[in-house]
Amino acid sequence: MNRKDIDCNVIIDLLPLYKEEICSEATRELVEEHLRSCEDCRQLCENMTLPEPEKKAVPDEAETFKKVGKKVKRGKFYRRALILIFAAFAALNVAWLKLKFFPYKEFSADMGEYNGDLYQVYEEGYYYNVIEPHYLSFFDGKLYIWKEMAGKEENVSVLTVIPRVTGDTKYAVAIKTNSEYMEIPVTDSIEFDPSGYKVHDNDEHAKQVLNDNREEIEELMEAAQKKWGEYLK
Repeated sequence: MNRKDIDCNVIIDLLPLYKEEICSEATRELVEEHLRSCEDCRQLCENMTLPEPEKKAVPDEAETFKKVGKKVKRGKFYRRALILIFAAFAALNVAWLKLKFFPYKEFSADMGEYNGDLYQVYEEGYYYNVIEPHYLSFFDGKLYIWKEMAGKEENVSVLTVIPRVTGDTKYAVAIKTNSEYMEIPVTDSIEFDPSGYKVHDNDEHAKQVLNDNREEIEELMEAAQKKWGEYLK
């Protein structure tokens, strides 16, 4: 196609590129050659105005500092929050180690691991067991003791010892009779403990069962004190 035969519509499409000077050299020559011979396109080119490039507003200096200040404050808040969280977590770990982990390590110091967190040892006719607390749990962990039956039936099967983080120790005994099995909370003086976990509605009956089996309970209490007495309160 002869360059002189180029349709005006093609040149009109190229005019914006030509006016902005972003076309190739060959395109520029083509447009200028056409404009020299075409009055209409030349007039259109002269009257064509290009939109002004959008000017971005320069941010106000005070506003800029204000935004930067907010970001800095937000960053400080998050850092302080993280520090507080880590400090609280560290304090929780220290408290758990002091109140639960290390005391239970003392309880099970000379015992062999029996099953996971259960430790056991047999000494002088008694089985001593320690169930260690779970990580960061302040409410589990128990000590158990029972007597080897040695061919005779014992009514008192298990003494449970529960050292608490409050500094005191709770006790409970499991007693079986011909007609029932009872778990009764007791004090260290083998009295019924109404503040212990509630198992029976008939407290008077529980007290009678304790009295009937006091001798066996005393033996287990003495064995527990002999084994763990220096650590119990």
